Amino acid sequence: TEYNDDEILGPMIADLDLGTYMRAEPGNGFLVGGTEPDCDPLEWIDDPDTANPNRTVARFEAQVFRAARRFPTLEVPSQPKGIAGVYDAASDWTPIYDKTDRQGFYVAMGTSGNQFKNAPIAGRLMSRIIDKVEAGHDHDADPLTYVGMHTGLEIDLGAFSRLRAPNAESTGTVMG
Repeated sequence: TEYNDDEILGPMIADLDLGTYMRAEPGNGFLVGGTEPDCDPLEWIDDPDTANPNRTVARFEAQVFRAARRFPTLEVPSQPKGIAGVYDAASDWTPIYDKTDRQGFYVAMGTSGNQFKNAPIAGRLMSRIIDKVEAGHDHDADPLTYVGMHTGLEIDLGAFSRLRAPNAESTGTVMG
């Protein structure tokens, strides 16, 4: 797919000094996430059903004000907008894009909240896995690859397998 000027939203930006990352969203929106800076307490929960699914003013202001420091003309809404929720993390914080042991059931999980910027490519990787496995390919024995449409580089989809060895060199954070 080729992009036209109306569809180009700009790059994903990470600012580790402020502990935030962001990207534009269609419809004049802006997605902002945090990199778990030391000033933000981590909130681990055992049961996601007990999590507060609502935006909070404190979290909203922390993220949006950080973005506004890098984009002074950013219009900050007077009340929280957007979505809030929990995210899952694999033990090494590398996502799992794979089939499961259950026929016809596939997962894109363990994304640790940092994959919002990768949703388009994650969809393409999952499509490749699903199409080939449903056609009879044994992705466990012979991991598939995907060639990036813009880079031409080959991506080993075995790196995202549920059967892969965890990455011992991972930082154990949203930054990978």
